[in-house]
Amino acid sequence: MALLQKKQEREALGAGQLPDDMGLLTGTFIMPYGKNRPSWFTNRKARWKLEKHRWWTRMYEVFALATWRYIYVRPRPRVKPFSTPALAKDLHHKMYTYFAAGNLDAIAPNLCPGLLSSLRARMGRRPPTTYLKWTLHRHLSRPRLVSLRSTFVPGPKEETHYSRNGVIQAIIRIHSLQSLQSVKKVKVVEQGVTVLREVAVDSSGKEIPNAPRPDNEEASLSRAKETVEYIVLQSVLRRSKMAPWMVWGTAEETSLRKLEKEEKKERGEKS
Repeated sequence: MALLQKKQEREALGAGQLPDDMGLLTGTFIMPYGKNRPSWFTNRKARWKLEKHRWWTRMYEVFALATWRYIYVRPRPRVKPFSTPALAKDLHHKMYTYFAAGNLDAIAPNLCPGLLSSLRARMGRRPPTTYLKWTLHRHLSRPRLVSLRSTFVPGPKEETHYSRNGVIQAIIRIHSLQSLQSVKKVKVVEQGVTVLREVAVDSSGKEIPNAPRPDNEEASLSRAKETVEYIVLQSVLRRSKMAPWMVWGTAEETSLRKLEKEEKKERGEKS
């Protein structure tokens, strides 16, 4: 049965049947940002360790991308990594806007199945007749590409440059000021006319007494929070043809503790 399963997997890869969701690629490194990054003045040793690992990781990523782009795949794929920050910025805004409104149909083709399923499940847990009002007030810095990792997926022995399979993931940092409010529409009578009006509600769907109206920009800005997110874009290579970039999900920064844990694990495996 094991041999049969492996044969079926090789045949599937040979036909380009590679899943859209293969998880975050092993070895992905995201440098801590802002206050999370150790200072050169107060913790030089930790900062140097992270900087050194970032440098080696970037060297590996450049080499892997060059291999992907110029050696092992034909025709040469057009990766265009420097266009990913603008794309991530646009998809980030659309994804949260549609998610807040409770309808992901328009953005579904741009989301990996795992992420789409997760967002729909979260929407399903909302109290009836409620939705979210999400506001992106402004970006506090330009979206930046912080990781670009690629890997090939081994296929059948007869695989050629024209039938490669693989995955490439670009991680973009989005630093913004956002606000979020649960709302629902209620019927009210204004000047003798019944109209629908948005009101702020809590997590259980109950109206919050004396709360400012959700469309009050000043009140919305007062609730705004500074947010740093790492959006993962993914493109799958099937039989040497790159699929469009899709949002895989989000990732977390690589803390010093996590880096040291991974290094200990690697040393243990080697020994």
